[in-house]
Amino acid sequence: FALVPEENCFTTKRLQECNWLQAMEGGIDSSHVSWLHRGALDSDPLFKGARGNRYNLGDARPVFEVVEHPGGLYIGARRNAENGQYYWRITPWVMPCFTMIPPRGNHPVHGHFWVPIDDENCWAWSFDYQPTRALTADEVTAMRAGKGIHVTYVPGSFRPAANKDNDYLIDRAAQKAGRTYSGVEGIAMQDASLQESMGPVVDRTKENLVSTDNGIIMARHRMLRAIKALMDKDVPPPGVDPAHHRVRSAAVVLPSDQAYKDAAREALSVREGLAHASV
Repeated sequence: FALVPEENCFTTKRLQECNWLQAMEGGIDSSHVSWLHRGALDSDPLFKGARGNRYNLGDARPVFEVVEHPGGLYIGARRNAENGQYYWRITPWVMPCFTMIPPRGNHPVHGHFWVPIDDENCWAWSFDYQPTRALTADEVTAMRAGKGIHVTYVPGSFRPAANKDNDYLIDRAAQKAGRTYSGVEGIAMQDASLQESMGPVVDRTKENLVSTDNGIIMARHRMLRAIKALMDKDVPPPGVDPAHHRVRSAAVVLPSDQAYKDAAREALSVREGLAHASV
């Protein structure tokens, strides 16, 4: 996204009032989309209309398959599609803090990276881009209005207008009507409200991780191995080499007997001048 023409990309940052790692772990979890963001899949101008939304809403119990790549992980979430096929949403995590979200239809591709400020706060950078075309005026207008993965701000700051001091502007009427799952408006703050409300540094000794947390579990293992290798043997950690960043997110429908790591190998690599694999 950093190498496309300026008119192809839109980037914002916001203050997130929690530790960067718990924010990032929320970013690599794909199972919550079918619940927390279900209203946005039908209404947000940067999400609605994609065929993949139907699979997200129709199968709320994804199966995760996680594989390593040189810079981090590919986190594949598998949902049922038609004719015995599977819908795969594949999220690359590039260590330590970059995620790329699988695309939807012809909408811009987006992602995040979380940069620590201190132990209890971080900057959440969010980007949307198209590798093959300029963003449209309607897309940019929606992004500036806080749609998609972006937010509106407290004037003169990078703090989101919806924040913990105003209960994230929660709307119980919208929640009761089913327009939002949590009552919080907007993809970004639906995520951040959960990540921040756990406290600035969550007590992980009280976790009860399950199979849909497999991406988070493997990310922690990968980071711990990298830390130990750097401390004991001075081995550079994954993500330092610029080549590690030449990966893409992808959304694909595959026959049930095909492993995504093989069938989507080309789609997960940077291909200049070609659009992302999207459903």
